[in-house]
Amino acid sequence: MAKNTKEGALQTEALIYRTIVDIFMEQGWDAVTYGSIAKRTGLSRSGIQRVVPTKESMVTAFQGQVLAYVTSQIDPTDNDTIKRTWIKALSETKFANCIRYLLGAVNGGDQGKEKVAYGVSKLIERYGQPLVIELIGLSAIYLLDIELDR
Repeated sequence: MAKNTKEGALQTEALIYRTIVDIFMEQGWDAVTYGSIAKRTGLSRSGIQRVVPTKESMVTAFQGQVLAYVTSQIDPTDNDTIKRTWIKALSETKFANCIRYLLGAVNGGDQGKEKVAYGVSKLIERYGQPLVIELIGLSAIYLLDIELDR
C-alpha cells in the first residue's frame, strides 16, 4: 500500500476503520486496541495513532455501521416481532457487542455518547420510545444473564 500519496493515506485510513469495526463486531469494544489493530493490519501503532489518536476517536470508524447492522437484524412487522427478533439477535456475537457498546457508552467519552444518543434517537424514530426503552431494558437483563419469568 502506497504510504506517501493522498490515495495511499486514504486507503490506510479505510483499512484502519474497517479493522476497528471488524474487531469491535467480533470481540467487543474492549478488544479494540492499537495492538489489535496493528496485529490485523500489519501497520505500526504510531501509524495507527496518526489516523486515530485516541480510543475515543476510534468511534468515528463506525459511521452509522452499527445502527445499520442492528436494524438489519430486526423484523419490523409489529412490536411483538421486533421484540422477538431483537431478543433472538442478542444471542449473536455481533449484535450483542453492539448492544453492549450502547449500554456501556453511558460511562464513555463524549464522542461515543454522542454517537450512541444519535443511534438511540434513530431507533426511537423507527420503533417508538416505549418499545426502545423496553428493548434496552431487556437487553441489559439478557446480557447480565438474569432469568425472567415468562
